Amino acid sequence: MEYKETKEIDNVITQEINKENDIRGYKFKDCGETINTEKIEITNCIFENCKCIDSKFINVYFTNVTFKDCDFSNTDFSESNFVECMFLNCKAIGTKLVDTSIYKTKIKQSNFEYSNLSNSNIKDTVFEEDNLQIISFGECKLKNTKFNECDLYKAQMFRTNLKGIDFSTCNIDGIVVDREDLKGVIVNQFQAVELSKLLGIIIK
Repeated sequence: MEYKETKEIDNVITQEINKENDIRGYKFKDCGETINTEKIEITNCIFENCKCIDSKFINVYFTNVTFKDCDFSNTDFSESNFVECMFLNCKAIGTKLVDTSIYKTKIKQSNFEYSNLSNSNIKDTVFEEDNLQIISFGECKLKNTKFNECDLYKAQMFRTNLKGIDFSTCNIDGIVVDREDLKGVIVNQFQAVELSKLLGIIIK
C-alpha cells in the first residue's frame, strides 16, 4: 500500500481525531516528539527512526503497525493492544506495557531492558534476539509465545505459567520465578542445573 509520509505524529493524531478518524496509512519517519494520547486506533502505519521518549500511548489499539529503528524509552503503553505488529531494532528501555494485549506480534533485535509487561496477555508472539534483562512478565498469560536467543538475565516471571515455553536458546541466569510455574518449561541441560537450585535440588 502507499503510505502518507510525515515527520509530525502529534499533528496527524490531532487532525484525524478532529475528523473522528482512525490513524491509518501513515509512515512516520524521522520524528522526534513526546506524544501524549489515549483511546485511539492506529492501523496500517509505519514508525521509522522515530524518537518518542517519555511519551504516553494509553489504551491505544495498534493493528498491523511496524516500528523500525525507533526509541520509545520510558514510554507508557498501558492497557494498549498490539495486533500483528512488528518491533525491529527498537529501543524501549523502561517502557511500561502493563495490562496490554499482544497478539501475533514479532519483537526482534530490540532492547526492552527494565520494561514492565505485568498482567499482560501475550499470544502467538515471537521475541527474537532481544535484550530482555530485568524485564517483568509478572502475572502474564503466555500462549504460544516463543523466545529465540533472548537475554532474560534476572527477568521476573512471578505467577506466570511457563508450561511449554522454550528458553533453551536464551540466557535465563538469575531469572525470578515461582517454583510451581516451572512445570513443563523447556530448557537445555545447563539451564536445568541452574533452575534446580530454585527447587532445592543439590546436584553432585
